Amino acid sequence: MTHVVLVHGLWVDGSSWEPVTIGLQEAGHEVTAVQLPLSSLADDIATVRRALAQIQGPVVLAGHSYGGMVITGAASGSSDVVGLVYVAAVAPDEGEAAGEILGRFAPSDGLQNVEADAEGYATLKREVFPELFAGDVPLTKARAMAAAQGPAAPACLSTPSGPPAWKSLPSTYVFCERDRTVAPEAQKWMAERIGADVVVAQASHAVAVSQPSVVVDAILSRISAA
Repeated sequence: MTHVVLVHGLWVDGSSWEPVTIGLQEAGHEVTAVQLPLSSLADDIATVRRALAQIQGPVVLAGHSYGGMVITGAASGSSDVVGLVYVAAVAPDEGEAAGEILGRFAPSDGLQNVEADAEGYATLKREVFPELFAGDVPLTKARAMAAAQGPAAPACLSTPSGPPAWKSLPSTYVFCERDRTVAPEAQKWMAERIGADVVVAQASHAVAVSQPSVVVDAILSRISAA
């Protein structure tokens, strides 16, 4: 049995994986959905590595959005991680920061509606969250997701990645063609660069909520191929 560790991104928390968690559990797999502090990339990677230390046996790591930065670093050097799944996620090479990668492309509608407080902690404006982050999620659910978002420290987006695990581990990329937060052209470029198996979803950035079966199937396929 393979254990799956789910890593959320910015502007959501571990509960955003709930439909995917249920699907994987029903398929017979153990699941851990971590809660990132979003205080820095280093802290978030350390959180995932603590979760990995509690698991015996093979692990597949799945990361959504900024969570792709986290799994890229957390899996590096781990002998237990057998595969990676990027879900509309940032997949950096060594020395690249999330903000730098996304800045290579025209800013998405979502990223243009991120606001920072006096200390630089960033959130996505609640009033546009349902439309720009979770456009295919029922409005009441999308509003609840917006209310639960935690602010992200500047270091989450500005810290460069270390050696990337995707260079030594097989990867799958769930590419969301209707994403208004991480631009589809950025996703396509990253998926091709890392040589991932690509799953195309007609979904918003919140694909794990709106179309969890697509994500579950992608993870199960990665497990089967490991």
